Amino acid sequence: MLIRQFNSFALFSLLSCSAFATVGGPQTIEVLGYDSKDQKIYVMRHFEDGRGRLPQLYYYQLNSKKPTQLITVKSLYINPVTKRIDYDQDSTQFDKEISKIKKRLVKLTPMNNSNAQIQLITAMNGTAKSWYDPNESIDKWSYQYRVKSSQYKSTVQTAETYKEGLKISKTYKVAQQPYRLVTVKYLGIPFETGYNIEDPVLLSK
Repeated sequence: MLIRQFNSFALFSLLSCSAFATVGGPQTIEVLGYDSKDQKIYVMRHFEDGRGRLPQLYYYQLNSKKPTQLITVKSLYINPVTKRIDYDQDSTQFDKEISKIKKRLVKLTPMNNSNAQIQLITAMNGTAKSWYDPNESIDKWSYQYRVKSSQYKSTVQTAETYKEGLKISKTYKVAQQPYRLVTVKYLGIPFETGYNIEDPVLLSK
């Protein structure tokens, strides 16, 4: 259940916002492309808040036993001084490494979103503590779902939202590969007026 991982990361990012920034912002997915030699699809999560942290790079390893499992890249975030993962360091070296990766990628082909649908498995409505007053409550929805597109489908995903509903924001096909990639958008950050989160979901036959 890949989205559960994202939700934990989104919560960490939200808490970090209060420490590093005065404003919140959405999280968006940039689909970088497909590396035919290494059999990888690369995507990157951008954090558009006031913290200014580095975007998170991920990939799908298509020739593995679990090709639809999203893998988090950590090696590009090692601070050369502390030797630890540091998302708040200068972006110069990171940008150079991303540029190298992009040069060997083939862009995925955008598709009409009407070809993909979200199939809800469970939907639970509850409440959560408000960010502005812990004594106040706000609505919260917890979903389990699949994404389907003709003969393609995803594994079961999960998402926690602060506004009812999930939406497919982008759909792509991978040339000469039995996969489809979609991004699912929902109001996953309740901070301030609320911000959207996008999650990548890989569909297979």
